[in-house]
Amino acid sequence: MCPPRSRAGDNAALNRFAPDPSLFVVNPWTGLLALLGDWGLILAAFVMAIVVPHPLTYLLAALVIARSQLALAVIMHESAHGLLLPRQRLNDLVGQWAAAGPLFISLQTYRAGHLKHHLHPMRHDDPVAAVFGLADYPQPRGTVAMRLLADLCGIGYLISAFKLVRGDYSAIMPAVDKSRRTLAWEVGSMLASNALLFGLLAWSGHPLLYLGLWLLPAITLLPFMGRVRAIMEHAGLPACDDQSRNARSIVRRNWQTFVFGPHAVHYHIEHHLYVRMPFYHLHRVHADLVAQRLISGENLHDGYIGVLRSVTRTVPDTPPV
Repeated sequence: MCPPRSRAGDNAALNRFAPDPSLFVVNPWTGLLALLGDWGLILAAFVMAIVVPHPLTYLLAALVIARSQLALAVIMHESAHGLLLPRQRLNDLVGQWAAAGPLFISLQTYRAGHLKHHLHPMRHDDPVAAVFGLADYPQPRGTVAMRLLADLCGIGYLISAFKLVRGDYSAIMPAVDKSRRTLAWEVGSMLASNALLFGLLAWSGHPLLYLGLWLLPAITLLPFMGRVRAIMEHAGLPACDDQSRNARSIVRRNWQTFVFGPHAVHYHIEHHLYVRMPFYHLHRVHADLVAQRLISGENLHDGYIGVLRSVTRTVPDTPPV
């Protein structure tokens, strides 16, 4: 099997590099086990909150659930690339009902915008750059802190939802033509998955945990984690055809990658170069690329906090007198 060509533009050295073809093979059990692990963490967090009802326990459970919601979003991302399961229909079914639906997201709509992002990252019409406001970095640290605080308070989620409904992104988001059957299937996945979760919590005698530990983290902690992740991936980088230059990677797994970069999404340069490579193989191609010095050390980092420092300024720029 001939491996897919990298998205390295005119980077001759990267174009000559050929990853092991086995790295592009989708292993359905690995993806499904990762998905089950995410739901297992969510279940464990709810059980902990029920067995030990305490404000600190609730806070810890909310953090774990929000991180697991982010992990579900990454599984949805894998499904959008057709990398969760080898058969497309089954891939989309599981991706919508077990990952996108519980987060009230349409897999088809997400796929259209995300695949456009991969064509020309950081260009003026990149949906990801527009939604997360990534093109105006570096920013004063106070400005970035206010954006993150707005996310933590749920204000960022409401603003984004308002802009989406108002049509602010309609010019850059690809149109997705859906039949009534598809729309019903997507809405059904959202309602059924959330009704099942609410029903289980109500059956256990704790229906309010659905509001406090599922919906509330989804509109506060999840957008915060998502923004930190998006900033690391692309903020302040140029629009160019060589996608090893307009993405970043976190090179060591640690608590920061566990929280902000689940399922190896922190190997973001590697993902942009080889979009048909499942997440569980990205660490191997990363090691090969680094060993052959094919990706710039400037875009390799040890953690998300370091990236936040590098793309922010301590004070705003002052205009020349």
